[in-house]
Amino acid sequence: MSAHELSLADGRRLAYYRFGAENGTIVINCHGGLVSGLDVGLADAAARAAGITIISPNRPGIGHSSRKAGHGILSWARTDLVELVDALGVDRFAVMGWSEGGQYALAAGFALSSRVSRVAVIAGALPLDDAGAFGELNTTDRRLSGLSRRAPLLARGYFVASRMLAGASPHVVARVAARTMAPVDARIVEDHHGWFAQCVVDAAINAPGAVDEYAAFVAPWGFELEQVGVPVDLYQGSADTLVPPHWARTMADRLPDAVLHEYPGEGHFIAVTRRAEVMGALVPAAP
Repeated sequence: MSAHELSLADGRRLAYYRFGAENGTIVINCHGGLVSGLDVGLADAAARAAGITIISPNRPGIGHSSRKAGHGILSWARTDLVELVDALGVDRFAVMGWSEGGQYALAAGFALSSRVSRVAVIAGALPLDDAGAFGELNTTDRRLSGLSRRAPLLARGYFVASRMLAGASPHVVARVAARTMAPVDARIVEDHHGWFAQCVVDAAINAPGAVDEYAAFVAPWGFELEQVGVPVDLYQGSADTLVPPHWARTMADRLPDAVLHEYPGEGHFIAVTRRAEVMGALVPAAP
């Protein structure tokens, strides 16, 4: 699928995808880590059926979005996201984010509270500048974030290798990734190996940009959970091995207006299996 492109005020290029209805209720998607804005592609039919238009931007350095070294979570919401929705003529919208994208969705809710109707965080992370939370992060993400900060050339090599493997052998890259996941997630990834590989390739087109993305993942957010002034739905599977399930309960306790949806026996890829449910909760709150 080809991305749309927007020229930003600072001269950078922002690439984004559109899924769902042609002129539906707008939901902004914040993609996960190690993937791109294509991560919501499997929800295209469900969004069309629900009358939802999903706008799914690639963050700086991901896919064909220009790199912005040192970009942060909050600065992205205040600059790139604002320029995108203004260019599209969107005044009010809902936001959803999966995994790493959850913190970007929350940043949008914090920074643009007058424009964001509701936020959905799917298997999201706590702030990872906290040593305790960082210590609970899965091994792959801990290693990649460490390399991205201390040995960026090695991290680039990882992303280049991932892109090459995903482009050459979608089945193989899905099987390799599945080894680090709970069985419930491994089945989803292998069943949708073409989609998964496409997301990986798109995410790692610009290896230095992928390194920037990982550095931002573990940097301070620039705001506290207690400061998010819009309603938030939290979605979490109990069998998630990539994000500790208890993080969602901590977020629910700290956010001023949050509803927690827990799924016993389900994993990180509730972003695939539960996406229609997520969108159904977002849309009634949107005008």
